Amino acid sequence: MKKSDASIFLAIVVVTVLTLSACGRTTETDNQLALEISALDGHAAGHVLWYRQPAGSWNEALPVGNGRMGAMVFGDPDFERIQLNEDSVWAGEARDVKLSIGTPADLTEMRRLIDEGDLEAFRSRREQQLRSHDFDVKHYRIALSLDEPTRSFDGETAITFSSTIDDLSKVTLDAESFTVQSVTYQGTPLAFTQREGGLEIDLDRDLALGEEATLTIGYSVTNIDVDSARFGMGEGYDLGFNFKPESPTNPPIIFTLNFPEGARHWFPSFDHPSDWATHETIIEVRDDYRVVANGALVSDAVDSETGRRTVHWSQTKPQPTYLYVMVAGNHSVLEDKYGDLPLHYRVYPGDEADARLSFSPTPGMIGFFEDLYGVEFPWVKYDQIVIPGIGGGAESTSATVIAEWTVSNATELKDRSPDWLIAHELAHQWWGDMVGYEDWEHVWLSESFATHAEYLYASHDLGADEAALVLDEHKVDYLEEARTKFIRPIVTNKWNRPNEMFDRHTYEKGGVVLNMFRELVSEDVFGEVLQAFLEANAYGNATTTDFFETVQQVTGEDYSWFFDQWLLKPGHPVLDVSHTWDSQQKVLSVTIEQTQDRKLGTPVYRLPIKLGITTTAGKTIESIWLDRELKTFRFDVAEEPLMVRFDEGDVLLKEWTFSKSTAELLYQLSHDKAIGRMWAVGELQERMDDPAVQAALVEVGQHDAFWAVRDKAIQAIGAMESLTSP
Repeated sequence: MKKSDASIFLAIVVVTVLTLSACGRTTETDNQLALEISALDGHAAGHVLWYRQPAGSWNEALPVGNGRMGAMVFGDPDFERIQLNEDSVWAGEARDVKLSIGTPADLTEMRRLIDEGDLEAFRSRREQQLRSHDFDVKHYRIALSLDEPTRSFDGETAITFSSTIDDLSKVTLDAESFTVQSVTYQGTPLAFTQREGGLEIDLDRDLALGEEATLTIGYSVTNIDVDSARFGMGEGYDLGFNFKPESPTNPPIIFTLNFPEGARHWFPSFDHPSDWATHETIIEVRDDYRVVANGALVSDAVDSETGRRTVHWSQTKPQPTYLYVMVAGNHSVLEDKYGDLPLHYRVYPGDEADARLSFSPTPGMIGFFEDLYGVEFPWVKYDQIVIPGIGGGAESTSATVIAEWTVSNATELKDRSPDWLIAHELAHQWWGDMVGYEDWEHVWLSESFATHAEYLYASHDLGADEAALVLDEHKVDYLEEARTKFIRPIVTNKWNRPNEMFDRHTYEKGGVVLNMFRELVSEDVFGEVLQAFLEANAYGNATTTDFFETVQQVTGEDYSWFFDQWLLKPGHPVLDVSHTWDSQQKVLSVTIEQTQDRKLGTPVYRLPIKLGITTTAGKTIESIWLDRELKTFRFDVAEEPLMVRFDEGDVLLKEWTFSKSTAELLYQLSHDKAIGRMWAVGELQERMDDPAVQAALVEVGQHDAFWAVRDKAIQAIGAMESLTSP
């Protein structure tokens, strides 16, 4: 929302939390903010509102009813400057910002409003049906002449399609941001109407079922300006067609962003993931620009009379329109290869050395994914193209556009490697590009698999500890959304705009669910499922049911119970775990209770669980099944365990509590795997009054073998010191 859109009242309630330190002294620790943003004239409805403190990350404010937005902020607030959206800075003026001291009740009420607002926001989403049309596009031939100074283009798109009904008399296409001047069929002008984002064309005769025709549409636009917010995208997202001028960080560049509804802004189309077609992209630009698009290069020539360059690309395998791409600019092009597959890294001039280093893992990643999926890289080349204005990437077929930060120097790569992003977008060339999804409700078939690929590649490249950390971070990201926003089924037909489906349920939860399934059926069987699914649905769209059927065919087993609880129902298990040792009977009892709130449809889960039981004689792994709300498991153990490890391998997506003695936690701190050691740090942090705990955390902070465990221990020590300092 821009400042001109509405008068905004910002009220910040600060609650001071007093904490009793280990030395008996009370100190002020964290400030908690309940931040409410109210649009007094009601214009907040429909807007996405983001806020941050200086140098902080952007956070989305959430609806709390009556046109208001709210947020929970923790930490040390900067009262002088709260930034709303990227173009609105509110600098503590009395008419814009009010500060007041509140009570814990203020914070509780804001949390309640946010929870109810988010829940209602999801509940109020519309149920969608598969978008229908009476024709099937076979091929697009898109030709654009670009004029950079006026941010304009003239276009001509020829669309070849076949009728899917008898007596087809009209064709309706998506057409936004440009004005259509003509529609012809075999040279004959046709009547058409362009309105409300659509182009309705009257055919001069009815087409029979299966009959093909080609329409040629002429159009143009001057000073193109796409309203991304109208399509559910955040302010500043460059949906559609973009002319970016030179800036301190990027050269002049022209590019498209078709995800999720951007194609319609630069060529008339049926802009929906269900319709797949081959296409050609023919771009006329100034002579010093390079142009890249999907598929193979057909020609690249400069007209000696006009001095204009025309570049022709052809994608001969079908794909949906949201995967089409075009980028024009003076990129440097670095060449690489994976076998005979040409690879190109298109980067800003001057970044060549860093780019070569940053993208160097690409050939090895392709080999890894080919082995993993059992299917060769499915396209004729692979380009990675740096563009401004995005934080991640967009997996356009054979030509991924990717964020500027991906290109990093050797020092930066040590602290922030782009490998996860490169792997994610590369995996999409199979998941989402080679096999797509019929509608947005099935988008997990793309994003969940690409997110899981981040973990699998980390395991291959960096080892078990780093991979476990990636998986744990994915769990944390999903659980944060589940706790602070909403829960929903991963597969659902409820959205207002497609972008609402691209959340932490689709990405992180879906990736963790796939990993749980992989652990359930074995790595080899999981690989067979992936290969069979890709081969059965290659170069077309699929549904979740198609995946279920492939699982059934490959495994011969019915896993509907697994997918029903994890994909088709909302939420996750919340577990309370306890254990006791009977020294007389030599029996270890482990009790697990499922305590998740079930009123929103979260089920009682059926969970395969591994328990690690460690004694002086070594470790044994017990496999158990939890299939009810409360269950106790008993094991004959010759001596009292040194450690009982719940969810050995850290497979499950869960919230959980497991009360342990300090002695057991100290043992776990020095003997468990990385994630277990990090968990032990968190538990021991609550027992800082014990000198043995303090000494153990100092030791771990200095000497643990894994950096993330050391980091967590150092943070715990730092928190202890802040509590005890005067």
